[in-house]
Amino acid sequence: MAEDTVSLIYARAAEIAERSRNSFESGRFLSPAEQAVFFRAVAGLGSDHLMRCFFFGGCRGAERRAAVFFPEWADISDAPVVSPGTDLFSPEREDYFARVINDYGGDAITGIVALRVRGSGYRTLGHRDYMGSILAEGVDRSVVGDVVPDGDHSALIFVSREIAPFLTDNLDRVGSDKVTVTEETVAEDFVIEKKFETGTAVAASLRLDALIGAVANLGRSEAREAVESGRCAVNYLTELKADRQIKEGDVISLRGFGKIVTGSVTGTTRSGKLRVEYKKYI
Repeated sequence: MAEDTVSLIYARAAEIAERSRNSFESGRFLSPAEQAVFFRAVAGLGSDHLMRCFFFGGCRGAERRAAVFFPEWADISDAPVVSPGTDLFSPEREDYFARVINDYGGDAITGIVALRVRGSGYRTLGHRDYMGSILAEGVDRSVVGDVVPDGDHSALIFVSREIAPFLTDNLDRVGSDKVTVTEETVAEDFVIEKKFETGTAVAASLRLDALIGAVANLGRSEAREAVESGRCAVNYLTELKADRQIKEGDVISLRGFGKIVTGSVTGTTRSGKLRVEYKKYI
């Protein structure tokens, strides 16, 4: 991520956190990498700001999420504890936020609404079709969250409230198909389900280069070079240290290969290598 982008995220984090002392405040949608930087920025502002900061994308399981700060007067003393070492995508904090936010006004607080986009059935529509057509309308990516196709001709799309009326009135085609767009209320228990394929890697150690070498079938020097050249990220931040120790639950991305979530060590081979479970996003 470019230094000027990181600096801008730090500045926005400080600005939104300061405004939130007396009122709910939220930002625009952030990619997972941007959320990781934002999270680090808020951690630098102090534990109070960090406890009042949640990431939410309109429902549980969203990947693109906005930062939402509770004001100082809101009682969130029973919220799961957060610290600089807490998992950025803590399901416990996301569950807590999804339950509590409705007591304060739901989408009016988060600034996020769900749009139902329905095609005519003329052709199959996918994620790229929806996203491409929305951006072609001149809409900035930061006001569009997750796009969730739930069939061949329909999708649920989370957007910032400010852009929802424009899309409702102006998005009439996706690809070559005619569509209708309406606001939709999402059930509180709705979850975006991630799709994975599972596997087991046999690695010499839990070093980053050893693990990606085993998963992506790279030689030792190839794996080390992939990390040191900046092609690898751990928990959405670029990692340049090949000897970084990986733990269960870490998200590892390798450019050109994809993204995995590391699981537990289930045993060792006769030669002493580790059997490590993982899930790869598909």
